[in-house]
Amino acid sequence: MKIVTLGGRNSLEQVAAVARYGAKVEFSEEYKDRVNACRAHVERFSREGKAIYGITTGLGDNCRKFIPEEERVKIQRNHILAHTVSVGEPLSEEGVRAMMFVMLLHFGSGHTGFRLETLELLKELLNRNITPRVPKHGSVGYIGLEAHIGMVLIGEGKAWYQGDLLTGGEALRRAGLKPAVLGSKEGLTLVSGTTSVTALACMAYYDSIILAKTADVAGAFSLEMLKGTLKAMDERLMQARPHPGQMQTAANIRNILSGSQIAEKYRDYRVQDALSLRCMPQLHGAVKKVLKDGLEAIEIELNSSVDNPLIFEGENGAEALMGCNADGTYLGMASDFLCIALADMVKMAERRTDRLVNRHISELPPFLNASADFNDGLMMIQYTAAGLAGEMRLLAHPAVVDNVPTCANQEDYVNMGYNAARKACDAVETARYVLAIELICAAQAKEFYPAGQSSPAIEAVYGKIREVMPCLKEDEALEPYMEEVKRLILEGEILDVVKESGVLVEI
Repeated sequence: MKIVTLGGRNSLEQVAAVARYGAKVEFSEEYKDRVNACRAHVERFSREGKAIYGITTGLGDNCRKFIPEEERVKIQRNHILAHTVSVGEPLSEEGVRAMMFVMLLHFGSGHTGFRLETLELLKELLNRNITPRVPKHGSVGYIGLEAHIGMVLIGEGKAWYQGDLLTGGEALRRAGLKPAVLGSKEGLTLVSGTTSVTALACMAYYDSIILAKTADVAGAFSLEMLKGTLKAMDERLMQARPHPGQMQTAANIRNILSGSQIAEKYRDYRVQDALSLRCMPQLHGAVKKVLKDGLEAIEIELNSSVDNPLIFEGENGAEALMGCNADGTYLGMASDFLCIALADMVKMAERRTDRLVNRHISELPPFLNASADFNDGLMMIQYTAAGLAGEMRLLAHPAVVDNVPTCANQEDYVNMGYNAARKACDAVETARYVLAIELICAAQAKEFYPAGQSSPAIEAVYGKIREVMPCLKEDEALEPYMEEVKRLILEGEILDVVKESGVLVEI
């Protein structure tokens, strides 16, 4: 079992390892030391009674109210109860695990004042596979979802454990754990920050890296089947407009089709191809630019302190600074941009799919029908791709431009980053289906070419697809096959066989 040890630089790969693949979490001595050091300052602030937001005062518009020392433990519990307000169907287990892991990263930064013992309990929720039930609707970018995790920490709320949905207290009891009694500031920290935005954006970007690479593979496969020319991928053209993503995409396609007898045969077949074929370096390259920009923001966010207030050592002792590092705009915008990028990528993939099934363009049998004229072949999955492309355009509408003031106008601006990140996760899932459809059509098109004339990489992709679906000779229900090929994309198996053929696809 993989172990992720916290205390050094945090990475996107760590988030995926814990959230999706069940890696265990441990704390380094450095992590523990900085947590304990910062906590000591919070305890002192509380004893001294200075007006510090969330430690000695109420929250939001109640920041003007001083909280007596004897009430500060109770108020932390109240913060969690009052903020447990998201509604509807639950967030995925993967999404909740990502949130809990990001909490450990942010709360262990050495600036939040969270207690080590509470962080140890949160860590054990991950390690023992206790997953809080977190309704996924109703966040303006922070607070609502996080509180449901806090509820389980205090033995309230609901959580899944060993396949059963239990009360938080019962889930802890069965796992041999005891509920936390939240100390000063912990209730506030649990519901503050960019936890949900960061967690979901991380998973969306992690999968989008795979998607962007797979789009190059699917596009190269379609280019070969449609008798397209590699001249549009010429390195000289790319150097004349040297965007890194554009150059990398063209190199990927050239490498994927290296050794293709089909590509060589039809190199001069047309003066130029349609834009959905010859413009892949430009569009896919722009998608890669969005990815790289977003990944840079994610790396910073994973290694940041996003609470309010934050605690710092100073020449005259520790100081609590009230600001707004808890704003989720960076990854909210990154998520919105990702939705736009994926929508663009999908609209091109759908056009290539249409060209494959359209006999007036493809010079292949109608709808790639391998037998009698009375079969529909792959007619209808292009409809699916078109419908999904329409959904992608809806998801591309930006979320972070919206604003609804809250908290008696104390929070007169809200970032709406969570809506953007959740949208990005939906966009990734939708885009994955569109690429699966393109790959299915390209594999069916290959049946009409002599065996063994594709490049080694394309032959490998074709073989992998044929492991999960046959050549269609008569009409069959196609939905199970689409799910299987989508799974191959999700798990990176398409890219794996390309790599095994000797081609490394990069972004």
